[in-house]
Amino acid sequence: MTASTSRDQRELPASSLIIRSWNRPRLLAETVQSVLGGQAVPTELVIVDQSATHTDLPIFGSRCTIRHVTTQSVGLSRARNEGLHAARYDVLAFIDDDMFVAPQWYDVLIRTLFSGGLQTVVTGSVLAGTADGPGGFVPATVTRPAPQVYEGRIDTDVLAGGNMAIWRSTLETLGGFDERLGAGSRWSSAEDNDLGFRLLEAGCRIQYVPDARVYHRAWRPSSEVGAYVHVTTGGVAHRAVSDGGG
Repeated sequence: MTASTSRDQRELPASSLIIRSWNRPRLLAETVQSVLGGQAVPTELVIVDQSATHTDLPIFGSRCTIRHVTTQSVGLSRARNEGLHAARYDVLAFIDDDMFVAPQWYDVLIRTLFSGGLQTVVTGSVLAGTADGPGGFVPATVTRPAPQVYEGRIDTDVLAGGNMAIWRSTLETLGGFDERLGAGSRWSSAEDNDLGFRLLEAGCRIQYVPDARVYHRAWRPSSEVGAYVHVTTGGVAHRAVSDGGG
C-alpha cells in the first residue's frame, strides 16, 4: 500500500459498500478486485449473496474488511435492504456485481456525498463495458456528460441504484428500497426510479457526478435483448421479464 493510498483512506469518512450478487461468482470476484484496485476503498465491503450455491470467495487482500453475507432471500431490493441492515457505517454506497469501477470512482462518490450533507444523495455515470462474448450487451447506461443537481418533482429518472451513495439515516427514514420492485420481485424493475422519486419528494437533492464512473459489463447474450428497454441517457432500464437475477 502506498503512502498516497493510506492518506486517501484516512481522509474519507468510514463507509460501507454494498454489493448484491446472484449466481455470478466470477463477475463478483472481478468486481471486488476492481473496487480494491481503486485510489480509495470503503472501510468495509458487504457482499449480500443470494446465489443458489454459495462459493467461497478468493482472498482479496487487506485494504478493507470484506463481509460475505449469504442469504436465501430473493430479489434485488430485498438484498440491498439486507445490506443496509448489515452495514456498520453511516455512509453507504451501492454497486452491482457485474461492474468495473474507474480508479477514482469511490473517492469521488464519497467525497461528494460528504461535502453535500445529509440531504444529498450521489449518483454517477454508468458506461458500457467491453462485451464478454459475441453479442454481449448492456441493458442500461447513464452517459450524461455534465454534473447536475436535481431537486423537487421532475419528469425523468436520475438515480442509478447500481452506482450511488447515500446516508444511512436518509435510506432508513424512507424505509429502504421497495421490495416489491426490482429484479426477482413481483415487478421486476424501477426500484431505483421509485427510490429517486421518494428522495426528491422528501426534499433531498440527487447529485449526478459523471466522474464517479463505473462500467456495466456486457455479459448478457443477444438473445436477452428483447427482455430489456435500453436506456442510454438517464435512469435504469425497465425489465420486461421477471426472474431471480438482475
